[in-house]
Amino acid sequence: MNQHVNDVKYVGWVMESVPVAVFENYELSSMTLKYRRQCSQSDALQSMCSPTSCTVKLEKEAEVEVNGAGCSYTAGFQTSIPYVAKCVPPHLQFTHLLRLQVDGAEILQGKTQWRLKKSKHLH
Repeated sequence: MNQHVNDVKYVGWVMESVPVAVFENYELSSMTLKYRRQCSQSDALQSMCSPTSCTVKLEKEAEVEVNGAGCSYTAGFQTSIPYVAKCVPPHLQFTHLLRLQVDGAEILQGKTQWRLKKSKHLH
């Protein structure tokens, strides 16, 4: 009615920036979102995701320690390291940011935690 976006849309946008390899090997165990301001259906947003701390195995089999400052993903493409082929640790945590594309104003901040799928546990 007032052209504002509901909470379900925000969750979808947050999940768009999570690397595909995470969905293939992990399941979401928790999500915390802090809403900063409303946005309307016509606003263009950027959805960004950064691993808080994890060790990842890259396509070329090199292992890299990744922290919040070392890697960042944007929905639709990745910006700083080769695509992640497989994440190794049993738990992952990501920080998320949705912001307006036009001026960078924050819409929400979030955190997600992921656990390795039962069929993917390393022995």
